[in-house]
Amino acid sequence: MQDRFLRQQDVLDAGRLSHLGITLIGLGSIGSVTGLFLVKMGAANLKVFDADFVEDHNVSNQMYRCSDVGVAKAEAFRDLMEFYSGDLIEYSLRRYVDQPLTEVVISAVDSMASRSVIWKAVREQSQVRLYIDARMGLETLIVYAVRPQVRDDRVFYSQTIVHDDQALQEPCTARSICFTPLMASSIICNLVKRFVNDEEIPRRVILDLATFTLLTEPR
Repeated sequence: MQDRFLRQQDVLDAGRLSHLGITLIGLGSIGSVTGLFLVKMGAANLKVFDADFVEDHNVSNQMYRCSDVGVAKAEAFRDLMEFYSGDLIEYSLRRYVDQPLTEVVISAVDSMASRSVIWKAVREQSQVRLYIDARMGLETLIVYAVRPQVRDDRVFYSQTIVHDDQALQEPCTARSICFTPLMASSIICNLVKRFVNDEEIPRRVILDLATFTLLTEPR
């Protein structure tokens, strides 16, 4: 185990990361990839929420296997974590409502209604120090990094919460392809690394893979 994180030890202290409480809400395309690579980075205190089941169309853009179809995503994800890393995680087969959160919270849900519920809980639970919300289209993604204790962050992020009927809805056959959640996961994992290292964290990251345009917005 001492050599497991050898290649990253000058970039990230896996020991510090292992003690960081991380709540991951949503185990779809972004969440399933992000959770796996957080554990590979050294996250050992991971709690996940998802009430859905793996379906056939999930296999092409999520971490699940064909043999996972019909299995609860949270259970399939737990098995994947144990297979890839030997680590056990805390998981819930329920949707997130208002359960206790951790120091870092990652939203990987696919509706504004769910984001609204999570954001309300984040604001009410003072232990949350970093809230990351990832949103994705077919080849575009936006990742918000919010410090809930900072008023400017709260105001800025609250303005991005709209009703689902106001949000852009892609056709069902043009919503996700595997490389976009991979990029979203990379950004999220980097933000967690920055948090652990007390490095600067941008307020928003926008990536358009169709045009290879990357925009970051500092605080």
